[in-house]
Order: sequence, then C-alpha cells, then structure tokens
Amino acid sequence: MKHVSERKVWGKMGKYKNPLRLENQWSEYECGDPFIMRFNGLYYFYCSSAGEYIKCWTSENLIDFTYMGSVCDDPLITGAYAPEVTYYKGRFYMITSPKGSGHYLLEAENPTGPFRIISDNYGLAIDGSFFVDDDGKEYMLRAGHNGIVIHTMPFPNQIDVNGKLIPAAYLNYWTEGPMILKRNGFYYLTYTGNHLLSKGYRVAYSVSETAPDHGYVNLKNRTLLIENDPEFHALGHSSSFLAPDLDSYCIAYHSFDLDSNPHRRSANIDRLYFNGARMYCNPIWWEQAAHRMPDFSCRGTEKLQEITLEQNTYWVTPVETTANYTAEWNVKPGSQEIHLIYGLKEKRFGSIRLRRDHTYLILECGEEKASGRLNDAISFDGNITMRFAVKTDGVMDVYINDKHLCGYPSQFEEGVFGIEKKSSDVIGYIAFSSCTEGDGDKYADKAIPGRFDAIHCREEIQKVPFHEAGLTIYAGLLATEKPYTYSVNVKSAGVYRLIAKMKSTLRECEIHAMTESGETILTGSLSGICNEGGYEKVWIGNLYLEQGIQKIVFKAYGDDVIIDAFEFVRHSDATPMEVVKDGSLVTDSLRILGHKSTKSLIHKYCGFTCAENHGMGFLGEDGMSDYRIACVINLNSCDTGDLSIYLRVTKESWFHAQLAEALFGYRIRINVDGIRLYRESYDEKFLAFYSFGELSSAAKQELTMEAKQSKITVSIGDRVVIQYVDPEPYLYGKIGMEATGEGFGLEYLRVY
Repeated sequence: MKHVSERKVWGKMGKYKNPLRLENQWSEYECGDPFIMRFNGLYYFYCSSAGEYIKCWTSENLIDFTYMGSVCDDPLITGAYAPEVTYYKGRFYMITSPKGSGHYLLEAENPTGPFRIISDNYGLAIDGSFFVDDDGKEYMLRAGHNGIVIHTMPFPNQIDVNGKLIPAAYLNYWTEGPMILKRNGFYYLTYTGNHLLSKGYRVAYSVSETAPDHGYVNLKNRTLLIENDPEFHALGHSSSFLAPDLDSYCIAYHSFDLDSNPHRRSANIDRLYFNGARMYCNPIWWEQAAHRMPDFSCRGTEKLQEITLEQNTYWVTPVETTANYTAEWNVKPGSQEIHLIYGLKEKRFGSIRLRRDHTYLILECGEEKASGRLNDAISFDGNITMRFAVKTDGVMDVYINDKHLCGYPSQFEEGVFGIEKKSSDVIGYIAFSSCTEGDGDKYADKAIPGRFDAIHCREEIQKVPFHEAGLTIYAGLLATEKPYTYSVNVKSAGVYRLIAKMKSTLRECEIHAMTESGETILTGSLSGICNEGGYEKVWIGNLYLEQGIQKIVFKAYGDDVIIDAFEFVRHSDATPMEVVKDGSLVTDSLRILGHKSTKSLIHKYCGFTCAENHGMGFLGEDGMSDYRIACVINLNSCDTGDLSIYLRVTKESWFHAQLAEALFGYRIRINVDGIRLYRESYDEKFLAFYSFGELSSAAKQELTMEAKQSKITVSIGDRVVIQYVDPEPYLYGKIGMEATGEGFGLEYLRVY
C-alpha cells in the first residue's frame, strides 16, 4: 500500500477572493443570507430568493460553484427569506420565510429538490434554522425582538410553537440569522444584529457546554464578524459547516455594499478558528489561499481496491492514512448491516458495525471498544456518513451523519480503511485528511490586520488554561529562545502596530520577530494593570510587513512569556491640528455621519453641533494610539442635549434605525449635570462620573481628554476630574464627536 507521509499535505493550493461571484445569481450582485450544507462530500449553497423559486449551487472546494437550478417553485414560497436545509431520517427538510411572513417546512428526497411544502404557515418571525443534536433531537431557532428563540421539533414536519428565549443571544436590538454549530462538546450559537442597512451589521456568538436550548454565556469579545471598510462592510447572516479537510470549519456570510447604487449583497466564505470555548474569525476580502482539500478522496469505487479478508470481500483505500487523521466514508446501505474497517495493516484492523436494529458495535482485534444505540435521526434507507478521527492521545472519535457517536482508546494508527462489499448498495464520497483536533488552525493564514490566538502556531506550544464566564480558553507559553511560527496573510505592505495580551514574571519582556524584512526587537512593558486572569494588553512595538502570505517567527528572550493573543493594526499617528475654531469646522478631515449626511454637524448659536437632533463625526485612522484633545464646550443649560467626545474608536457605523452605541471605543459624554465615561462595544458600559456641582451654571467648560496606554484622563483646566485605568483597554482608534438635542456645541477643539 502507498503511504501518505506525516507532512501536512495541502493539495492544490490555489487562491480565491471574497466576495464570491456565482453564476445565475438573482442579479449580478445579489446573494444574501447564504446557507451552505455539506452532504456526501458536496457543498449545497442556498440563498434568499428575489423571485418565485429557490436557487441552489454545488461545489467540492467552496470556490468553484455549479448552478443546479430551482429546488422549489411553489408560488407560496415566492420571495423566500433565508432557506436552510437539514438531512434527517433519510430525507431533506427545508425551512424558509416567504417575504418575511412566517415559516413553512418543505421536504425532498434530494438536496437539489424538488422540495414540496408539508406544513401550514407557522408564523414565528423569520430566519428559521434547524439543529439536530447528537441524540437525534431536532430544534428550530429563529429571530426575535428580545433575542434568539429556540423551539423543539417533535417530528421533522412539526414545530412546537411554544419557544424558549435564549437571553444571552441578544444584541440590544432586533437579532436574527441564528445557527448552532456543535464542536468538542460546545454549542456555538451564532446570530446577527444591528440593522441590515448599517455598515455595523455584525455576527456575534454565545456558547454553552450544557444543551442547545440553555446554558449560554457570552465571552468578553463575542463579536465574530464586523467590518466597516469602504470596500467591505455590513457583514451578517452566517452559516457554519465542516471544511473540505474534514476537520476545520468555515463560515459563510453576506456583505452588503451600501456605497453602491443599487446596494449589492454578496456571499463570502472564511475560516473559523477554535480555542477551547472561544471561536474567532477575521474577515478577509483580499486574496487568500484556497481551502485545504483532503489528502485522498474519491467518489464511488473507481480508485478503490478490492481485497479479501477473513473470507469477506472489502473495498479499501489504495493509500494508508497518517498516524493521526480524520476519515469519512459515505454509503447507501444494502440489506445487510454496514461493516467498516480501519487501521488495516498486516491483517490487523478495527471494525465499526452499524446494524439495522439501530445498534452499533466497535471491535479492535476481536476486543469490544464501544457499543450502544444509534440515534433516531439515522435511516438505513438513505445515505449514511461515517466520519472518524484518530487523535494524538490515541482516542478515536466516531461521528454518524455529523453527530458524535462515541469515543474510545484505539490501538490503531495509520493504515487503510474500507467497507465490506456486501454491506454497501451505493458507495459515495470517501476521503481522509492528516488534519485532526483542529490542527489545521495552526497552519492556516491569519489575517493582518486582525487578531489571532497564540496557540495557533505551527510548532507544538504549551497551552496555559484560563477562564472566561466559567469556560476554559488557552493561552500559549512562548518558551525562552524557542521559535514559534505563525502563517499570516497581510492585506497591504506597511508598518503595523503589534499588541499582545500577555503575562510574564518580567516587567520588560523582550520578543524578537523574524519576518521577510528581517529581525525586529519588540518590548512589552508590563505595568501590572491586568485583568482578573493576570493578563495585560500591551503595545509591544511596530513591524514592517510585506503584502501577501508569509510567516512571522517569534522568540522570547530573558524568560518565558505567556500570550493569549496577538493583534495587528496598520500604524498611524494622530496629526496635531485644530478641528473646530470659533464654533466652526476648520478642517476637511472630519468624516461626518448622520441623517443629513455631511450637514449633520454644522455651526449654530451654541457652536459646532448637530443640525437637527443628532450628528457625529470621526477623525484620523484606526492605528492611532496615544493622543490628547483640548476643547471648549458651550453649555446652555438645556436638559435635552449633550455632547460626546470619543477616543480610540473603531468599527463605527451610523444608520437612522440602528443600534445607538454602534462603535468600539471610549465615550466621554457631557451634559448639564456632569461628565460620564463609558466603554462602547456595540453596547455601553458605564465607567465613571464627575458632577459639575457649582460649575453647572457655567456657560463654557475647558476640557482636556487624554488616551495614554491603558489610561483615560479627563481634566477641567488643570484639574483631573476623571482618571480610569482599563484592565481590558482599547489601545488604538480614531477620534470622534457627537452632539444630540439642543444647547451643547464645540467652541474649540484641537488634537495634539
């Protein structure tokens, strides 16, 4: 038998670029609410309908898609919102919401249809999504005004209309587009919030270790996808699925080009990364490597070999697996039980038997390893997908139709695998990959600008556990003078700020970074101001990086360093300038947002303020770090108005019907009674307050605001009135201003 080496085989590594352009889209640029289902080695792509039927595409590699035509043309589903499909008991079920008016269930024998309606209109808002747990129980999730709602499904054609609200899955506004992905015992519930027509439309997630319908918590940063770049923004309504390498996961979502006329919705696919309970993704809209394919794959028996073993005939793969691997075999059973063998080498092998009485038995050299019952979602009248993974600790995990069946210690590693000939009526997709336990995350290219976890380096790295919301995540220990290599994909050449969330026994941590441009010495100066886990977020220096896919190698010197994550942002400095003088704008660098567009902030009787109830503006670039602002604010004792100055702002957005706190950064809000400091993260957290007291009758206030390292300071004249040290600081971002109501305006504002 041929043998696939332990080297990671990346196959034909082409490239692709988001957003995707599919043939026969509803219009040249309309592909919203993308849903991708993987079945029998193929990806089936569905999206919202702009007509009288639902379209479908298929792909083997998530890059090249073939249009399959209509899967349903029933007039009742005209304008179908967000169709999603699941495979259950040998049949395919679809849920969709025609023109956003309730939900219908549909059924088909094939993923390409034709789907027929099998239910009345259930109502229940929009964006229905199926989830089937490992025990075979089925659920339906949907959008809601107060968060995502989950319903049980007693039968595949029936929804219990009495749903349960999931409080954690709420984005302080209408929340939609739910989906559950289960991986390694965690339920990751993704959902979308803000307004569809806001550049701050975003995907977030909650996670549960308990059950699909309760136990969800939110980690410190639950935002999964957000971008407000002029080229790429308004990211939302996602679906997640197994990647072609059989071990990694991808996420499909749409971007909405709101600067074009007409607006354009397009589909995108990026990679998900996992670290214990944490899941993260950096959207990439520049060229990136194609998805890794399996080391071996075939469809049907063409590439298989026929052998006789213990007087039985088997189809087996022509090449051996690696010692640790993930494999998949799809089969439509014959009249007999399914008998799959694995690790075959020198006539020793393990066997998995799936019986028609819904029991299973797993043996290795005659010794029982596991046995029990199959879940009720499995039917022997349709395709059955068997996926099994041998991990580095010797444990084998077995999945049937993507649901975890069991795990057990295995004595077998590399070898061929196959199926007894008489137990298979039709053989489908067969593949194996040397990826297992999510180790593809270590080799995948991380986006710069963006953030990635330290454990996702190519080398073995010691994992250091810590906890958020009671769940375990892992930092990486960079041992002294040992190299740790990270594959990255840099959007454009330039100098980048590098921020690390880290801890060390040293106050001055020296880290060397080796890139294509040479070696750079970085220094992390720890102040001792850290979060509850002892980690401190520190700017450790700047790196010049060339454009494209490359490697960065880090080495710690002096002592070991424990790092949770690295974060890169294009370097920029705040330019000293006068922005407002004598109540009028004196620069064209301020980007003004509001319902009156660039006239949303104007000169009025109280200075530079909102034209009508609300206006905001932003100055500079994301990569600005430490800066000061001096301003004079006019106060006219009007309790309907206020004025805010923002520091270190990123991912800001505005739309008249969106969430109010639509940015990340610090807000300093001034009104008649005093000054309040908030932390903004598409919601708002109060941090500090200073009361004007006897100063409340003053017509003007001279204020200075400063962002320096992890400290935010507000002064009146020479007197510090607010000083806040953030243990989880924002360390970079733009300057912003906002005025609401009447009576408050800027007489003067200067950046330095």
